[in-house]
Amino acid sequence: MFVAAALTLAGCSTAEKAGTPAPTPSFTPVVSINALMVSWVDNASHVLWDVEKDGAAPKNEADWIDLEDHATQLAAAGSLIQLGGSGQADGGWVRQVGWQTHAQALTKAALADLAAAKSRNLEALVKANGDLIDACLACHKEFKPELPSEGILHHPSRSEAHAGH
Repeated sequence: MFVAAALTLAGCSTAEKAGTPAPTPSFTPVVSINALMVSWVDNASHVLWDVEKDGAAPKNEADWIDLEDHATQLAAAGSLIQLGGSGQADGGWVRQVGWQTHAQALTKAALADLAAAKSRNLEALVKANGDLIDACLACHKEFKPELPSEGILHHPSRSEAHAGH
């Protein structure tokens, strides 16, 4: 048995060395990009942007950790929206270079927000927030110029709940 296991492992490592790619997992979207954008991206973005309101800057460690969590959500969402969603237009969007570029800009801005939150640097957070706004506006200008997502699955009470963060 030992010999069989050793041969199996040797075969696996030979295949990996030969450049055999790992199988790609299948992915079936279960929500639309619009639903993800409004319920996850929009809400997480507002938590980050709200720190710029008078008196809303992070005051303690818990506030900074909350900002880290929301920046992480945005970074993950930027990757996830590149895969598609269950909405009618989603499959077409993700095949366009512009969509991929905007999604990557979202991720890049979110990672800058995350780095700023981790370093407890409000000035860097505000700059990253500006990059996040630019990424959102550029994408909406190309793909949803009428900005119809506001109000769809967006619960004003969520933004109000985050106002204290």
